[in-house]
Amino acid sequence: MKIEAIYTRQSVDRIDSISVESQAEYCARELIGNNYKIYTDKGYSGKNTDRPAFQQMMQDVVAGRIERVIVYRLDRISRSVLDFANVIDVFQKYSVSFSSTMEKFDTASPIGKAMLMIVMIFAQLERETIQQRVIDAYASRSKRGFYMGGRIPYGFTLKEITIDGIRTHCYTPLEVESTVIRQIFSLYAQPQVSLGDVVDYLKAHNIKNRKGEPFNRSRIRDLIVNPVYVKSDYSIYSFFKTQGAEIINPAEDFIGTNGAYLYSGDSTKRKTVSLSGHTLVLAPHEGVIDSDIWIQCRTKCLHNQSVAKPMKAHRTWLAGKLKCGCCGHALVAKVQPRKHKPDVRYYLCSYKYATKGDCTFGSLRADDIDALIYEEMRNKLSEFSVLSKKQPETNQGVCRLQSQIKEVDQEIQALVQQVSLASAELMKYINLRITELEQRKKDLCARIYDLEHQPQVDTQEITEYLQCWDQLSNSDKVSVVDCLIESIYASKNGLKITWKI
Repeated sequence: MKIEAIYTRQSVDRIDSISVESQAEYCARELIGNNYKIYTDKGYSGKNTDRPAFQQMMQDVVAGRIERVIVYRLDRISRSVLDFANVIDVFQKYSVSFSSTMEKFDTASPIGKAMLMIVMIFAQLERETIQQRVIDAYASRSKRGFYMGGRIPYGFTLKEITIDGIRTHCYTPLEVESTVIRQIFSLYAQPQVSLGDVVDYLKAHNIKNRKGEPFNRSRIRDLIVNPVYVKSDYSIYSFFKTQGAEIINPAEDFIGTNGAYLYSGDSTKRKTVSLSGHTLVLAPHEGVIDSDIWIQCRTKCLHNQSVAKPMKAHRTWLAGKLKCGCCGHALVAKVQPRKHKPDVRYYLCSYKYATKGDCTFGSLRADDIDALIYEEMRNKLSEFSVLSKKQPETNQGVCRLQSQIKEVDQEIQALVQQVSLASAELMKYINLRITELEQRKKDLCARIYDLEHQPQVDTQEITEYLQCWDQLSNSDKVSVVDCLIESIYASKNGLKITWKI
């Protein structure tokens, strides 16, 4: 048989406070029957619900022994609206009514139910306020480069440091694991090497992760896309800027030593396939991978739906470059054996071939496509005599542009400091000028990116390779194509080649 419960609490025994005995006497007037039990916590604060008698009462509620709980006042349960709402949730779940003698609060009555709804609204407000405080604190600490917890990346361990007078942790490289990381990036940076090839290499050399298990493709991809490994210089700043990421640190802080943290921010896109909307913050630890190698590897992982599954170069020297002109997925080379004639190679859409998707690509004879692309490469190279390697003045040009960016930042900062004292007319000018300066800064960053990524290919050497094309191995052909071509979209209507030169 279920009972009624009287709960009483008194934090301190003072003359002006009502005793637990008096509380029980008032509550007893609300009893319906004589089958009841008194739960008393004397000397306990109402700041939370961590009290022995209260916890025993809640256990009895969950066990189904109580049908009604009576208190002298609402604050006897807790002074926290959120705690009170959580307790009421439990009462409702187990069909327990609740009454307060002083506030005439009874969940069995319409007025009591209305009051309960008001309490729930304030409890929800308190929950959201707490959540926002946590989010704001997390964002503030993450933007200052603090260690935010989580799994320690392979290749690092933790050490204690102090940032702005606050103790935290940062990564420090482990030499043995860092050597493996460098090997992984070095392998994957090669255009014909897939994630599966990297996994096979690690297995062949008996290299395992920290748990003593073999690496898999997913784990290798997670390593490659993580900027904690990169030595963040200005090319990293430009790369993330052009990809749409928010960068917390100014460009001049990217000096080629620190790693970086990448946070999801407001973006709903996975960091493995898009950087837009994500946030980059320089980390206090040293990176282990040069920026050019990291960018090569990261670029291969972006938009991975258009990259072919592991494909050996013995079937085509266009592996990883050739895309379907209809749906954008990779084209794969398939061989059709014939009894009395030479076998024929065809290019098929990987999406349609593997999933029977609704792509309308069909097929193209691989030999015809290869011949067309070979001629296009020869024609493209004929436009150049020799593409010069990076000019000596390039570094000077980058330095000049970086100096101009610094001047722009200083002017923006000076304008911001005038905002609090500015009139309405001056504010209009300040906002307009800051907009102009921010656009100029973007243009300067784009010019730096172009300078640092200008072609560095000796076309004379490439031309010599093309002249002895039939004698080259497929792997060498893949390397030549990677120097010249970013991507090729093929369809029945023709080819669309994006060049690197």
